[in-house]
Amino acid sequence: MSYTEFIFISITLIILVVITFKMKAPMASLPLGFIYLIFILIQYKESLNTETDTKPNISENKIEETILKNEKKQVDLIKKPKVEEPLEKQITFLPKQKTIKNNMVIQNTIVPKKVVENKREKVKPQKKKSKENSKNPDNLGKQLVLKDIKICKLIQNRKPIDIGVEFANSVDSLYCYTRIQNLGQKKEVRHIWYFENQIMTQVRYNVKKSNIYRSWTKKTILPYHVGNWRVDVQDQNGTIIGSKKFRITTSSNSN
Repeated sequence: MSYTEFIFISITLIILVVITFKMKAPMASLPLGFIYLIFILIQYKESLNTETDTKPNISENKIEETILKNEKKQVDLIKKPKVEEPLEKQITFLPKQKTIKNNMVIQNTIVPKKVVENKREKVKPQKKKSKENSKNPDNLGKQLVLKDIKICKLIQNRKPIDIGVEFANSVDSLYCYTRIQNLGQKKEVRHIWYFENQIMTQVRYNVKKSNIYRSWTKKTILPYHVGNWRVDVQDQNGTIIGSKKFRITTSSNSN
C-alpha cells in the first residue's frame, strides 16, 4: 500500500470518529480504533518483510573483500623480495657516533642522554638545599634571641618603669619585660616565674617575625612571698633563651 492510501484511510477513520461523537455515540468509535490498530500492525509487518528482502548480505561481501586483499598481499610479497642493504652502508654509520652532541661517547660506546640527566639530578638537589638554607634564617641556627630582660613595677608606653632586682613585699605585682629578636616565622615563648625554685606560674604567647619584639608578663606578689625569685624565658622547644633573678624582702629591709 502506498503512502497516499494510508493517509486516506487515516483521514476517513478520523472523520468517522468525529461523526460518532456528534451523534452522541462515542462508544461506536472503539471498534473503529481497534480496526485501525490491526491495520497499522499489518502494514508494519509488511514493511519489515520488504526491508529484509531488499537488504544485501553485507557479511558475505566483506568476506570476499578480505580474501581478495590477502591474495594481493601474497602476490606482492612474491613479486617484491626483500633486499638487504650492502655492508658498506651499515659501516658508514659507525664513525658518526663521535659527532653526536646530545650523548656522551666513552670507548666507542654511546651513553644515553637519560643516564647523564640522572647523574646531574643527584647533584642538583644538594645545591638547592644549600640555597634554601642560606635564605631561611632558621636553618642557619638563628633562633629566638633575647636582647633584654628586666623586672619592674610598671609598664608605660611599652617601656619598663621602676626597674630593680630587689623589691619590698608591699608591692602588689611585678612585671617581666623582654625584648626578643625573631628573624624567622612566628614562634611560641614562655615566661616561667619561680619562687624558691618552685614554679608559681607560666605564661605563653607568640612572638611574630620582628627585629625587636617587646612583650611582658605580670605576676601578683603576696606579702609572704619573701625570698628568691627567678623568671626563665623559654622557646617552644623548652630551651632557655634568657633568665632574670630578683629578690623580695620585707618592708623594713627595702630601699
